[in-house]
Amino acid sequence: MIFAFDFPYKRDDRFFRPYDNKTEVKFNGLIDLSKDIYPYYGPAPPSLVDLCIKFKESCKILDSKSAIKSDEPFYYLLETQGPPEYWLGNKDGYENTLLSGVSKEIIESTKKGQCKIILWSANEGYDPFQFKIFDNIYEELEDKSISLENFIYISGNLIIDVLHQVWGSLNNKENLIKCIPFNNERYDSYENIQSNVIFDKESKDRDKYFLLLNRAPRIHRMALISWLHSRNLLKDTFTSFPSEELAPYKFSRKIHLSHYFSNMLRVDKKTKTDILMAWKDLEKNHFPLIVDVDEWDTNHYKTSVDWLYSRTFFSIVTESIFEDVSVFLDEKVWKPIYNYHPFIILGCPNSLKKLREWGFKTFHPHINESYDEEVNPGKRMGMIVDEVERLSSMRFDELKMWYKELIPILKHNNFILKEDRHHFNKLIERIS
Repeated sequence: MIFAFDFPYKRDDRFFRPYDNKTEVKFNGLIDLSKDIYPYYGPAPPSLVDLCIKFKESCKILDSKSAIKSDEPFYYLLETQGPPEYWLGNKDGYENTLLSGVSKEIIESTKKGQCKIILWSANEGYDPFQFKIFDNIYEELEDKSISLENFIYISGNLIIDVLHQVWGSLNNKENLIKCIPFNNERYDSYENIQSNVIFDKESKDRDKYFLLLNRAPRIHRMALISWLHSRNLLKDTFTSFPSEELAPYKFSRKIHLSHYFSNMLRVDKKTKTDILMAWKDLEKNHFPLIVDVDEWDTNHYKTSVDWLYSRTFFSIVTESIFEDVSVFLDEKVWKPIYNYHPFIILGCPNSLKKLREWGFKTFHPHINESYDEEVNPGKRMGMIVDEVERLSSMRFDELKMWYKELIPILKHNNFILKEDRHHFNKLIERIS
């Protein structure tokens, strides 16, 4: 496979994919980007190039001009960074379109069929209907007279192919682009992110019930932590959450949280009142909740420490999305698996089902996982809170036995995470 980059990193007459470093680098799709505009394409680790290198898949990097001149087929990667409204140009102040930062030469090569453009969004699971992703892609390809067979969309939304078919049917599209679900973070190098793992089979050091890490104050995370606090379930846990002053993003206001419980989660009046009072108490008396770091601006995707897992019995994984039309799994799931840690996922329905389809094992009946099948977001969150309460009512000696019974599953999942490359092989087959 040949990958073309407009501004590749060059060393000793060899080209490499652009990476963040001390020199100024530009990623594909950003030609003539204004200096005051945040780049909407950029590092999306691990990239397709990173994975090809990791799994010893033959690949070659060229600058775009050399790739075109070679007359060989090649791929041009657009690696998305941030929400779709940025790279689709629907954000206020952004005048770009999906392909406006791609050179005329690459566009012409794509029209001729030598180049295939890959829109790489494998680390995010955005809802294509909410953001009108397919509408924008097809309009852009039609505007540029690019054949549909020369464009590939790879998304971390693990049902993106199904949703694409639905969109095609609704819009009377007989011919469709190639649309591939794939989660790149499953194949990240967790041994580099966290070199040491403590597999404490006897749970000698476990003195907290669960691990619940929250950096970005998304509204479903605010709802969960308030709901847990309303039942006094944050005691004796490792739970992090920023204060409004320290948060990397703006807090939703209490009125937004109130509307969220009424209109999205649709909880009863008493439950809503108890939860909002709990949120008020958290803001007034407890935030920030600090576990391992007291700095909130950095995305700690690339960091992890062993004691977070060796001192807790299970993780509550709060995914980036909760009520969207998606199935999305990211490093927040893979880190517990890497650390032999049971988990509950606050995410989209059928997240556990997808893990089982991939060969992982989940924790029923040791954890009541019926929440995974519940499509109503309010009921799903309530079922998760109920199960956390049940587990947190157990004595530590009971939880030690509970954990020991899960060891065969934890070993199996850790092995699959480290050794299985089936889905990468399948990705390469579908791209080619």
